[in-house]
Amino acid sequence: MSGEEKMFVVGREREERQIIKALGRGENVILTGKYGIGRTCLLRKVAEATRDRWRFVFVDFSQRPGKVCELLFRELLPPTAGRKQKTGAGYKPTRFRIGNLPLADPRPHVLVLDNIAKLTPQKLDLLRYLVMADRFRFALVVENFLNGDELFLLRARLGKAAVICLPHLSQEAAKQYFRYFLERYRFAWTEGEINSLAEMSGGYPLGMWEIVKRNLVRSRSLEENAPGGGRNGAGPGKFRRGPEELGLRSQRGEASGPDSGPREKDAR
Repeated sequence: MSGEEKMFVVGREREERQIIKALGRGENVILTGKYGIGRTCLLRKVAEATRDRWRFVFVDFSQRPGKVCELLFRELLPPTAGRKQKTGAGYKPTRFRIGNLPLADPRPHVLVLDNIAKLTPQKLDLLRYLVMADRFRFALVVENFLNGDELFLLRARLGKAAVICLPHLSQEAAKQYFRYFLERYRFAWTEGEINSLAEMSGGYPLGMWEIVKRNLVRSRSLEENAPGGGRNGAGPGKFRRGPEELGLRSQRGEASGPDSGPREKDAR
């Protein structure tokens, strides 16, 4: 499965409009919600939809400040003909260059600071410096366990910011999600099974993604083991499916997610 499919977003039209309007007003954005709810995926969708208007730069803000600056420098100031990119200059000189040197891309830049789970004085100082440079807009992906005091400090550093919390998807949006992959991979799901998937997954995007992955793996295994093998054998999903085969557990919201295995950062 491609990374593009993993980032497939549905049912977030309202939040997408809110983000675009906030950035258009010159505001920053703080995106909150539980792990796996689709915050980073949504911002990547916004980045793609507005690529003619803004350039989004994604960086993992769980890294130490020096590493964050190094990653930003590589994205914002890539080497050009006749000019080599200087690395290893140290944290403060790199930070200064990010805030002052001409950017390679003429579009306004939106810095997406991802995976904000713990704030240190050093990270808050870096954020303050980047904001004071007055050349970027910001979209922050914040963990929902960040306490109120830390969230207050973030908002104080950012200035005017729209805070958007992503809820679970509606059942209708979840159905649309599963129908997309039914058509994409020719799963033999009935409409009733799609309704069950939507209801039992609880509209949790990471859990829904895990269901799709498990069904794809199972379908391909059946194809390979069918007489003749390959797509001339049994097609995807052509077998009797109970809840376990559909990738479900018996209770709402218990599809595979962050509590049932290692985290995958790209699925945020």
